[in-house]
Amino acid sequence: MSALTLPKEKTAILVMDCQNDIVHEDGKFGGHLTGGAMPRLIKEKNILGNISALAAAGRTAHVPIIHVRHAYRSDYSDLLEHVKVFQVIKQMEALQDGTWGAEIHADLTPEPEDLVITKTRVSSFYASPLEAILNSQGRTHLVLTGIATDGVVEGTARDGTDRGYHIFIPEDCCAATTEEAHGVILGAALGGLTTVCTSDEVIRALA
Repeated sequence: MSALTLPKEKTAILVMDCQNDIVHEDGKFGGHLTGGAMPRLIKEKNILGNISALAAAGRTAHVPIIHVRHAYRSDYSDLLEHVKVFQVIKQMEALQDGTWGAEIHADLTPEPEDLVITKTRVSSFYASPLEAILNSQGRTHLVLTGIATDGVVEGTARDGTDRGYHIFIPEDCCAATTEEAHGVILGAALGGLTTVCTSDEVIRALA
């Protein structure tokens, strides 16, 4: 297999939905909804540590790190009521903007030079400033990280591919509720649309 190639001047790294309510064991959504399974898997696989190392390499290479938050107004007036997963978020009063649960996990606290944007849908592109930011900087190659593989990662990957971006997914920088779901999404679903790789491969490509 040939070495991964990434043009640093055209690459951006996205850190998506790594918020307390989703990835922390005390989080309302990820912790309680899955019985703690998701946070345990994230910890066992060192997902946040891998993302942190990748982001650090990106900053050294002057590649922008874009944190994408999923958060709602306190009254949830910007939430899609008919979508089941969003209904659960509202019922649990999770991901309310301004709360601890909506904050990015401490292990991935944004650096001053990082960008932080907010969304209310699955894809990081929908109704967010992401594409305008990427276009203004001439970024065409996106490295996607975050939780979950079968949520924001898949949604953003499909959306980004359709928009003409080159999508790279380090498989050790994302996780699903089960290993089976993680493997199916990155294999069958996204294997033909994106480049599935590892964080080490991306770090070497940015060196």
